[in-house]
Amino acid sequence: DEDVSALKVVQRIIKERGVIGLYRGAPAVAARQATNWASRQGFTEFVRPRIPIEGIAGELLAGCVGGALSAWNTPFEVARIESQSQIVDGGVEKEGKSLVTTMCDIVNERGVGGLYVGLIPRACQACYQT
Repeated sequence: DEDVSALKVVQRIIKERGVIGLYRGAPAVAARQATNWASRQGFTEFVRPRIPIEGIAGELLAGCVGGALSAWNTPFEVARIESQSQIVDGGVEKEGKSLVTTMCDIVNERGVGGLYVGLIPRACQACYQT
């Protein structure tokens, strides 16, 4: 077996696809990131005055609820992972697809629920981080 380092993989990608090849899945990353923190902050600020608990416990609960609700954008995360993974068909790497095409492929192959794989862990992580 060949010794494969991160640097060798980067060099291979640049040689085969150019620098743009390093940014596979970038639209999904941008969509996820653009909505992620804005959602966390927005949902947290929305629920904060509606939490009937005062003090630190109320703040923690508001952050947890806001963080968990921000997991609505899980389909972007699933599309990012799908886009960035090395999908091989018959020994040949597939060409990159657009964000919409990737999401449609996921729905066609796994149903709408396929876009929400990992929703619970993401919601729990967002609760913790917010």
